[in-house]
Amino acid sequence: MYAKMMLGLVSLAMAGTMFTGCKKETTEKPSAPEQAQETATARPAAAQSGEALFKQHCAVCHPDGGNIINAKKTLHRESREANGIKTAEDIVQNMRNPGPGMTKFDETILPDQDARAVADYVLKTFR
Repeated sequence: MYAKMMLGLVSLAMAGTMFTGCKKETTEKPSAPEQAQETATARPAAAQSGEALFKQHCAVCHPDGGNIINAKKTLHRESREANGIKTAEDIVQNMRNPGPGMTKFDETILPDQDARAVADYVLKTFR
């Protein structure tokens, strides 16, 4: 029963992360009003807090600082440090070039300022 439930949760989490940051690609250039609207809707994340960004992009796989894919790689200090992640820069680097099972968060999905806000939130919250 537990294994089926975990498989279901992992499947749900993987499906959710596949759609994070997805965007329909087109070769057409948007008109000026469409381009302005796209820019306005694409950047509100910069104004969000690290906590809000974490909830939006990370909490599905890292509920309460855990890790539903790899229990040995939680966001808690002991686990982070055991895996060589000690600073906000280390966290951002891991977000940009993650290991197997983790979604890659490049600058188009999470700009540097936002990635840093998430990293600072992780360091402050998951001790």
